[in-house]
Amino acid sequence: MCRKAFRLGLNLLAIIIFPQIVLTQQPSYQDDDLTPEAFTAILKDQWEYLKNATEQLDKETGIRGEFETTPEFKTRAAKARQSAVEKLTNYIKENKFDKRTFGVWLKLNLISYDADAGVYSVSCPVLIEAPYDIPTVVCAVPLNPYVELSDSIRGGYRRASIHFTFDPSFKWKVSRADAMAAKADESNMYFKVQFSLDMTLENLPTKATLKIIPRSIAIVNKAKKQIYWSENIKTSTTVGTTQTKTKTEPEPIREEVEEKVEE
Repeated sequence: MCRKAFRLGLNLLAIIIFPQIVLTQQPSYQDDDLTPEAFTAILKDQWEYLKNATEQLDKETGIRGEFETTPEFKTRAAKARQSAVEKLTNYIKENKFDKRTFGVWLKLNLISYDADAGVYSVSCPVLIEAPYDIPTVVCAVPLNPYVELSDSIRGGYRRASIHFTFDPSFKWKVSRADAMAAKADESNMYFKVQFSLDMTLENLPTKATLKIIPRSIAIVNKAKKQIYWSENIKTSTTVGTTQTKTKTEPEPIREEVEEKVEE
């Protein structure tokens, strides 16, 4: 009787403790409250992963061995490519990139309100620094009405950044009462953009793509968590062409995502 009671007690203890252990072992993501710098770090990590994966695949499939026949080389290369694709698929699932979205806060400026039209002109000069393209890894933002990826030369360095496309300002249709409330608390007014990431690996030539997909945009009072306006972003299946700019722009957020341009 005592043994049965003891075993029953152990079973009950296991039922209570085991779910807690499982919960603590699951990765914790803080994806919905990101600064531009934090999102840049996430992009940089995925770019590095893809860069290492493509470099390793090139080493394994780039040159036929001296004592290797052509059919043997083709078979080995095909297996290596399949293995690389499977590793990337597992990496995406393990890190839940197929389900995660990333909410990024971008400080906005309230320029002027047209009371007759009920329209607030809003600007946002903040950039999200992004990894630049290399022959084996391409970063891309699908065509959409709000954000794009562009290259620029700043201080002799090549840099890439994600920024808003409205120029010179975004026209926010808003009631006078909400406009006045937003102006009274302008220091807490932000754009919030939700992104997802899609990573793919192509076979010939060996090249990976890091696609940064904007999903939604909102104007929010960050302190009060009050959403004044929001919209789902429709993206094209066509990947936007990276724009090149040569005008002077703000200094980069992260020095790691830059490439010296030879004079």
